[in-house]
Amino acid sequence: MPKAIYDEEFLQVLAKIAPGTLLRDAINSIVQMRNGGLIVLADTEKAQEVVQAGFWLDADFTPQRVVELSKMDRAIVLSEDLKKISYANAYLVPDPRIPSDETGTRHLTAEKVAKQLNVAVIAISAERFGRVTVYYGPIRYVLQDSAALSARVNQALRILEQYRVTYNELSLELTALELEGRVLPYHVANILQNIVQMIDTEEQIRLWFIELGEERDLMQLLLEWLMLDVREQAELLVRDFQENRKSPQTILDEIRRLPPDELLSTEKIMEVLGYAGGEEILDQFLSTRGYRVLSQIPRLPPTVIDDLVGEFGSLRAILRATEKDLMEVKGIAEVRARAIRVGLRRLKNSFVR
Repeated sequence: MPKAIYDEEFLQVLAKIAPGTLLRDAINSIVQMRNGGLIVLADTEKAQEVVQAGFWLDADFTPQRVVELSKMDRAIVLSEDLKKISYANAYLVPDPRIPSDETGTRHLTAEKVAKQLNVAVIAISAERFGRVTVYYGPIRYVLQDSAALSARVNQALRILEQYRVTYNELSLELTALELEGRVLPYHVANILQNIVQMIDTEEQIRLWFIELGEERDLMQLLLEWLMLDVREQAELLVRDFQENRKSPQTILDEIRRLPPDELLSTEKIMEVLGYAGGEEILDQFLSTRGYRVLSQIPRLPPTVIDDLVGEFGSLRAILRATEKDLMEVKGIAEVRARAIRVGLRRLKNSFVR
């Protein structure tokens, strides 16, 4: 599954042309007429850099007006907030020195204007089922048919569901191994690899959701369920085993940036976590701090978990602590100390055979 690489500003552009928006209604009508079109989303001052001729309108934006104006050969300029139609039948002359790989005049002009002004430009092909291409700065993105896009999202959700099953199995296994003190590097690497695949898939799906607009609702509910607690548990996992002082999010980002072959390397992932020694570390048991395990005890606040780990340093030490020992930690009175002991005992009874 490819990683989502688009910035927030481009995602906002996609949201403006998602199904259910007024601009998408206009685009769909232009596609149906097979006349083609060129729409620039730029405020007047910016647009004047490339508009050499055309009709100045300053009219309120409506889909019907855009569709009618598209019957003229040249571009339509809309304000970036989609409130006004600035120009119709606009003759655009971008800087000829700007490179473009497009061959058709409409798409070539669209790409150059987008790069020059750093705005969104929408080129609509004059053909049956006309292709709609969005240019934004250096980005070129072809809008997909909603039915085809929904099919791709559903396929990605099925893949994510398989990842979730694997994640649940690895998570349960890791909890048991942590309670027994038998965690090896590959146990940690395996679940981190799985989490990275889940997050990458989720981000691609969320990109498609923006393009799907109002048609995504039921699929979004499934995505939220499949990703429930995954990112939070990933951060706790890193905090449990990291040997450097980087933030958990920084470490997760570094793991996500690994090339595919290195992502599959336990040794490389352990290096990102701060372990030295190369292959020598692979057969050594790892000490866990206990963030993940303690988070499974009901009604135990994160601040108390932080204080526990700060005081005892490892899950092994916390498991050995008496109620009296636990009560010496800030914020832990007798009732909470007993609840912690009971919670850990239940976990051990559930996971350790």
